[in-house]
Amino acid sequence: MGAIFGGMADDLASRLISLPGGRQLEVWEGGNPDGVPVVFQHGTPSGRLQAVLGADAALRQDVRLVSFNRPGYGRSTDSPPGLASVGLDTLQLTEALGIDEFAVLGASGGGPYALATGLADTRRVRAVGIAAGVGPWRLIEPPDSADPDLPLLALADAGDVSGALKGFRLQGRVAFDRMLTLPDEAMIEEFFQGAPQSDVGWLTADAVQRWAADLRDALQTYDGYARDNVSWGGQWDIDPAQLRVPTWLWYGEQDRMVPASHGRWLAERLPDSTLVIRPGMGHGSTIFSYWDDMLATLREQVPRRGLG
Repeated sequence: MGAIFGGMADDLASRLISLPGGRQLEVWEGGNPDGVPVVFQHGTPSGRLQAVLGADAALRQDVRLVSFNRPGYGRSTDSPPGLASVGLDTLQLTEALGIDEFAVLGASGGGPYALATGLADTRRVRAVGIAAGVGPWRLIEPPDSADPDLPLLALADAGDVSGALKGFRLQGRVAFDRMLTLPDEAMIEEFFQGAPQSDVGWLTADAVQRWAADLRDALQTYDGYARDNVSWGGQWDIDPAQLRVPTWLWYGEQDRMVPASHGRWLAERLPDSTLVIRPGMGHGSTIFSYWDDMLATLREQVPRRGLG
């Protein structure tokens, strides 16, 4: 199932898994290897190592935490934009790992992919969790006409997907090239620049090191960043209203990046959803301060017979 590749430390070790057709996904696992499987869909831009921040919680909650670089991030093979295809990738990956039934948790830009995973197989996916997950943002609230993403998404809407991807790759280079040359602490300080202090309390020295390792790994190219922006920023190829598994929506009352309106929009369309608005929480704190709560909630939905 692929070779083991050493990382920054033992708990960052990863492996490449080959999918049918020859593409590869870079995978990390943590928590209890015999625990209840929960697949984590990372944010944007990020990669599988974002899940390392939840490894201790996964151990406490008896969870086998699995995360992978989506197409275009790190060493995972790129693929055309789309949400549904990543849902299918997730099913193939879990089969390769010997996992039958599982839950999926998507954070921020990973939220739409968690929905896509649930839609891909409502038998195997027993629960979906969305933590500050982005919705189809151009539909939820009137966008700022000066938003630089709009012209690029207009290209995708008109059928020029390659032009949109090229524009987002350039956007990534402008935003991150110089940042990635900085020492870890300076890089992460710049990455979270503008976030209120109340929203970065979870960002310990250890978390800074891990977040930096994840960014450097994930952003070897900007293919994944571009793919994400077109996939969930453009027209969705999934319909949340068709999801028939229990879904939890966790959003921050003070989140300025992905406002709670995204959670309300999804809650109105998902047939079996529970919406939780976390008082006083911003974007990062909504996700990274509640690992235990989210993993425990999802774990309870997966029967022990689901372990492969």
